[in-house]
Amino acid sequence: MEHLIDKFEEIGFSKNEAKVYMTLLKESAINGYEISKKSGVPRSMVYGVIAKLVAKEVITELRTDPPTYIPLPVKELMEKRRRQSEETLDFLGKELQSIEKPVEVNVVKHIEEREQIINAMQKLMIHANEEIWLSAWEEELEDLRKTALEQCNKGIAMYSLLFTNKEESFGKTFYHRQETASIEEQRMGQRLTIVIQDDQEVLIAGFIEGQIPHAIQTSDPMLVLLAKEYIRHDMMMKVVSEKLGNDVVQKYYWELW
Repeated sequence: MEHLIDKFEEIGFSKNEAKVYMTLLKESAINGYEISKKSGVPRSMVYGVIAKLVAKEVITELRTDPPTYIPLPVKELMEKRRRQSEETLDFLGKELQSIEKPVEVNVVKHIEEREQIINAMQKLMIHANEEIWLSAWEEELEDLRKTALEQCNKGIAMYSLLFTNKEESFGKTFYHRQETASIEEQRMGQRLTIVIQDDQEVLIAGFIEGQIPHAIQTSDPMLVLLAKEYIRHDMMMKVVSEKLGNDVVQKYYWELW
């Protein structure tokens, strides 16, 4: 009996409601006093329980004197509860979806091998709709040049910081010539190359001679912002260097550390 009562509780019945209903299944058309006696539900509580079951249309009150009660047949009860459950779930599903905010999961993808990294950079540039930010070294420009030029010709805004002595034209371009490029590579221990697509996604790669290059690619807005500000800061430093002289800027830089 107890295991049946536990199952009734799982579908929204109280223990006393389950006891009353099962009592009426065994012997219907009995009054409240008899229900209390046969179910074990105290008389002080049984009429309140009966009233709740009548309201739920689980039992029906007969106009006798005193009133007697009959249960809803088991098959009908199960069908009714199943239908109510489905209707409730359908309603909740629609209402909750209307207020649900999609969870944004910004996965950080790790990429190895030069060919895979270059391909990923090219794809980012190809899928740009508005702008591209690029910080690249001469060694990688050989593989990125064609895609960069094609996007510029399509009218995609491009902001480039290039570590090369060659004259390239990828949108608004700033240069680290050989003398400053070598200092940067020595300071960072690698050729840090960055591609940002539409403020939406960034790829950051590190190329080290003699080692397998590694990169991360993500749409995490904070990492996109940090990468863009890194490039923007480097561009600003190039402008300052041209105004004040590279020796002066380098002097102040190393005094900080």
